[in-house]
Amino acid sequence: MKSMTGFGNQKLHKKDFALEVSLRSVNGRFLELRFHLPKEYLAIESELKKMIGQRFKRGTIDVFISRRLKSQNHQAEIEVNRTLAHEIYGAYRKISQELKIPLQNPWQVLMSYPELVKVQEKSEVSEPEKKSAFEVFTAALKSCEKERIREGEAIKKHLLLLVSSLEKEVQKILALRNEANQQLQDRYEAKIKSRLKTSDIDYQRLSQEIVIQLEKGDINEEIQRLGEHVDNFRSLVKNPHSEGKKLDFYTQELLREVNTIGSKSQISDITQSVIEAKTLIEKLREQVQNVE
Repeated sequence: MKSMTGFGNQKLHKKDFALEVSLRSVNGRFLELRFHLPKEYLAIESELKKMIGQRFKRGTIDVFISRRLKSQNHQAEIEVNRTLAHEIYGAYRKISQELKIPLQNPWQVLMSYPELVKVQEKSEVSEPEKKSAFEVFTAALKSCEKERIREGEAIKKHLLLLVSSLEKEVQKILALRNEANQQLQDRYEAKIKSRLKTSDIDYQRLSQEIVIQLEKGDINEEIQRLGEHVDNFRSLVKNPHSEGKKLDFYTQELLREVNTIGSKSQISDITQSVIEAKTLIEKLREQVQNVE
């Protein structure tokens, strides 16, 4: 079992460059990837996505990659906007002539316009750097996966404890089923007899009507299905490849059966167990939301 929460970080220092990769993973209905990359690495983004998809099926994952070139390897390309420089210089010279004010230090005037000169670093990604980037990314990915597995094992233990507690409540309800049916029978008999005179009572018809009402109010089927869902849920939790979506589906089915039992039964002890069971199922559902 894997959690969807995890973090991985890896650094790499080479002679020409330094890299740092961080992955932060949180809950998500599907696999959602958000990359924060240097522009030089945009070309390998699709390959990084494939690498993540091979390990993770769900979760929202932020990928941060920082890249720093060593100073001796910095190369720059300087681009001068000569047309704009001529226009600015010409305008200042014209004003200087019109106002008869000498134009002093023209270089200072021109340098006050940053758009005249653009400096662009040449930082193409070499094949050795690209290979190193994949290596450090793989290491960070493994670290994040290890954390998700560790969190998953903790969730697994908690889920199994909750399931065991839920099973105890189901057994309590099962033990009270006969008492619930007896109370239903007594209530139906009293209700029917109160509306009829003794001489008018057809005891055969009365028995048939009571059986019909008991079948409607009996919770045996719900208890059986509830027990099956509990067993299936436990099996899924123990499965090494357990899926959060399936576990979430079973929590819904568990809650449906418990709600039906609660609506049918009027025994206070059963009602208490129903309330406890619903609380446990809600805790199961909270934990399941973090399972991959």
